[in-house]
Amino acid sequence: MLSNHLSFVLISIIFISIFLINYIYLKFYKKNNNLKNNNLKNINSDELMNNSMASILFIFGLLKLYNLNKFSNIFSKYNIISKKIPFYSYLYPFIEIILSINLFLNYKINLTYIIITILMIISLISVIISIIKGEKLRCGCLGSFFHIPLSYVTISENIVMLLMITKILY
Repeated sequence: MLSNHLSFVLISIIFISIFLINYIYLKFYKKNNNLKNNNLKNINSDELMNNSMASILFIFGLLKLYNLNKFSNIFSKYNIISKKIPFYSYLYPFIEIILSINLFLNYKINLTYIIITILMIISLISVIISIIKGEKLRCGCLGSFFHIPLSYVTISENIVMLLMITKILY
């Protein structure tokens, strides 16, 4: 299992890379291909947050699908819903991907933000309960690709996602 420090570095690199790719896309590609408004001087920060969150959810959802059974096993050990309804852990990656597509398409955006907020709060509660109990578990955020411990890194990831939603909504 990766140390908390290396896990934090890995998640930070992923988040920063996704953010920079979306920034570059919005700054250069979309600006140059937008015929209606070639006077875009600044990037819309809400659009940047929205696209970054969509990218994170999409990539993390795909990583979970790589080995869905293993992800389900990891996730169901700490998620409070999966503990009660095991099938939920198999649905979760698909929920993330559907939510990401909604964000990319700006489809039912307020409902999408509400669902993401609920999922992040449930995840935060689940992780905090597991940490308080002293359980040494793996985080399922990146599927079964990396052995990331359930720790402050997982909490930080969920808080960042909640802050991104807060930034967009307010």
